Amino acid sequence: MIQTNLDLLQLIHNMLPAAGAAITIRQFDAGQRFIFQEQEILQVYIIKSGLVKPLITEENGKEYILEFLGEGEMLGEVEAIRGTKTVCSVDAVTPVVLYAMGVGQFQYFLQTIPAFNTLVLRLLATRVANSSVKMARQQLYTMAELLPQLQKMLAAQQIEFTKQDLAGYMGISVRSLNRLLKGE
Repeated sequence: MIQTNLDLLQLIHNMLPAAGAAITIRQFDAGQRFIFQEQEILQVYIIKSGLVKPLITEENGKEYILEFLGEGEMLGEVEAIRGTKTVCSVDAVTPVVLYAMGVGQFQYFLQTIPAFNTLVLRLLATRVANSSVKMARQQLYTMAELLPQLQKMLAAQQIEFTKQDLAGYMGISVRSLNRLLKGE
């Protein structure tokens, strides 16, 4: 449920001395939104520490949480590669520390550092696979069947989420989640 990419995090640590000012540190508080849906992306981020949630807000105001991302995961790479506005917003779930680089610097690293390019490709492939599995599960199982699986994963990762976050991740309302929790 919480994605991490420790190989990418280690590579960034190793790149820091040579990168100089090209990679900076940014910090955000829990609950703070730092990427906004449908806006121009200026920086690509790699999570040094903390937990974030990328989410899509629909026209009716409902939010759908795509996934939860932790250490070593990247934010803004899809938009930087495609040259498009942001697909989703990103909120800090816990206090978060990020490595930040400009879009041009990110593209330069992709072109000149094969190990960086390979890890970004793996990250993108992993996200596609994880999204496919999540969508398949939501099609094949009822929410009542999915909720215990989700609760088991959360317990294993020792992280508690709000009901709003759980409902947003499952793509249901908090009211529906409460009914599921009561066993109705």
